[in-house]
Amino acid sequence: MATRSEPTGREQTAHCDASQTLKNVGLAKTTQRMAVLEKLIGAAGPLNVRDILAETRGTLKINRVTIYRILASFRESGIIREIEAGSGMTYYEMACLHNPVHPHFHCRRCGSLICMPPLTLSQAWDWLTRPSDFSVESINVHITGLCGPCRERDDRNGVASKGGNRV
Repeated sequence: MATRSEPTGREQTAHCDASQTLKNVGLAKTTQRMAVLEKLIGAAGPLNVRDILAETRGTLKINRVTIYRILASFRESGIIREIEAGSGMTYYEMACLHNPVHPHFHCRRCGSLICMPPLTLSQAWDWLTRPSDFSVESINVHITGLCGPCRERDDRNGVASKGGNRV
């Protein structure tokens, strides 16, 4: 499954420092943690475990179980966000100032996960200041449909869509 990224501020995540990020949350700086975190920091969009494993293959001795454990510790420490794609695949991305909360579009045909522009401060503020009996810890917006290339392919082939709106 491919990931694509629209402008989300993601280009700036190179400003995050893996070593300092681990130190800030109290996680030991191991070679494997550093490698996984650096892949997430440098990624153009969310990655899944298969992506991370492929990115580290040949440069680091690490297995799938270790990657899942590292990602779980990162998630629990609040340095990454977990994104459930409609296909059952889980993706991960940095949760930092340089990568603000933003919605994701999942193409039901090709499986691509596309980062959409981030929420504006006023949109997030509305959620955070609304009187309620709950406190917001995270915001997750997930949109499913057909990406442009898949929709164009359907149009050329005369396949009727499920009535989705073009945006």
